[in-house]
Amino acid sequence: MQCLHVIQISDPHLTPHGQVPAHHQRVDPWAKLAAIIDDLRQLPFQPDLIVFTGDLIHNGSADDYQRLHAVVHTMKSEFNCHVRVILGNHDCRAAFYTGYLPADPGPYYANRMRIGNNDFYFLDSKVTGYEAGWLAPSQLQWLGKHLRQAPTKRAFLFLHHPLDGPTMGNMHYAILQNTPALLSVLRGHNVGGVFSGHVHFPTTYVNGDHVLNVVAGSAAYDINCTNPRRHLVRESSSYQIITIDHGQVGVTTRQLLQDSAVIDEFAITSTRFLGKRPSGY
Repeated sequence: MQCLHVIQISDPHLTPHGQVPAHHQRVDPWAKLAAIIDDLRQLPFQPDLIVFTGDLIHNGSADDYQRLHAVVHTMKSEFNCHVRVILGNHDCRAAFYTGYLPADPGPYYANRMRIGNNDFYFLDSKVTGYEAGWLAPSQLQWLGKHLRQAPTKRAFLFLHHPLDGPTMGNMHYAILQNTPALLSVLRGHNVGGVFSGHVHFPTTYVNGDHVLNVVAGSAAYDINCTNPRRHLVRESSSYQIITIDHGQVGVTTRQLLQDSAVIDEFAITSTRFLGKRPSGY
């Protein structure tokens, strides 16, 4: 199987029509996405897969998702590759279902695809009304079933919320709340990596049965979460190139914009995991 190149674009937070960019960004996120697409044109290879890992539109409408769908359609045609999108906490599920999809997929939007000996899973960790994420039991059962049916395939997972890990200590309130349940499903399977976003800073760690976790920075802005009580927002834009070659995985970050000025900040009352979970999770 030839070397695969997967492009991960996370957290573009595209501005809804008639609104201003989130968190006082001076460069509109649609322009940042256009710059990423232009950078893809300069790469010495054609991507095999492009994945948007959530927070597609910053609280947008169905019309905004229609606009994104047109961009994705153009990317598919120009780069002659697959393009997948998943939902983040700032996405509106109803607007996405109406404006982006041909039909309502049900309570969550998860799917998979195969390229050669690799299976790619696109999971839905969004729970309406929460910044943190969960994977529903039915989605975990769906994932486990397909992993068992394809034991010789290498599995790569994409979702918005990062799993718990050693660099997530200040973010427990915001990340995937049922990480142990997912790791239990993955145990014993041939997992090449888990790729996520959401926290707006890049990090890599290993958890579970030596599962590689790669968290992408944002296409729109970064957040410095070093101080557990005060998270700082800066203008930024980046994306990731994931290279898969004979079972080996490498990740390169393409940083297109980085400004040192703080444009916004968040006061964090508690960094602990949430004590209550939504009904059905």
